Amino acid sequence: MFQKNKKQVNLIIKDRAIRYMVNNQPTLSGIVDYGEVQLESGIIVDGKVSDLDGFTAALRMLVSNKKWKNRKTSFCVPDASVTIREHFVPKQLKKQEIKSYINMDLEDNLRLPFSNPVIDFVVIGEENEQVKILLFAYPKDRINEYLHAFKQAGLLPTVADLSSLSLHRLYHELGYAEEGEHLLLAQWGRDAAVLTAFNENKPVFTRQVKSILTQDAWEFSPEAEEVTWQGSEAELNESIDAQLTMLERFLDFYQYSVMDGEKQINKLLLCGDFPFLSKVENYLKENYKMSVLIIKELEEEIQVPAKFADVLGLSIKK
Repeated sequence: MFQKNKKQVNLIIKDRAIRYMVNNQPTLSGIVDYGEVQLESGIIVDGKVSDLDGFTAALRMLVSNKKWKNRKTSFCVPDASVTIREHFVPKQLKKQEIKSYINMDLEDNLRLPFSNPVIDFVVIGEENEQVKILLFAYPKDRINEYLHAFKQAGLLPTVADLSSLSLHRLYHELGYAEEGEHLLLAQWGRDAAVLTAFNENKPVFTRQVKSILTQDAWEFSPEAEEVTWQGSEAELNESIDAQLTMLERFLDFYQYSVMDGEKQINKLLLCGDFPFLSKVENYLKENYKMSVLIIKELEEEIQVPAKFADVLGLSIKK
């Protein structure tokens, strides 16, 4: 629990924006400030810091303007390189021993798409005298770049989380989670859509579907405080159609490969900062019989614009 009057900074880093929220306690009523700053093209690319000096300078300016120096900071690692995987460990291991066992398993049985990962896990059950865990892995070199920039800017990073977990935390806090549901969390952004399946309130499978749109064709208007698309409508529709096709394949994979044909996604939560999210919403509601919940429709409950839902979920992490 945060100390009284001790403010905490919470950050979500996107390819073209930093979203922030400050709270004095990890509750929906504890929010004291929020906002976003735009990043120049090329500073963050596909979740990777490509211009460390530029990123650090943007953070320094934000920290200076907001007087955040030496504030404890929570942040979400970019979704692009996160790997989520079920794994089994011996039942007799204590919780603090599991990470050491995982690190040994990395050399033999546990294959990841990158080397030198940062590892975290949650225990999700038992099976055949073994403990089933949900493993989260992220490239260590990428997370170190973020940590370095935060520290150089005067912040004290203390907690790293996933945006999908943050959004599900908010979804659960608002009372929408139901027993036995198979939820697809669809985070639709300007650069990509991140699809994460949840079963028993735990993420079991995730996939990023990159947008084919040219990111330089998005233009931020300071006067309107919004991002506008400068390309053609045909390009826009082609990208949405391609991502929706991948969503359909994701649903099939979950049903037939993850659930062996016995269960399927029966609820969808749509969120994100995509300016044309209503196009995606209309397609989903017209073509699927499952329940579709839109974060935008919950703005009165969360009391902040819908695009801040992920950083709000991070802020209430206890």
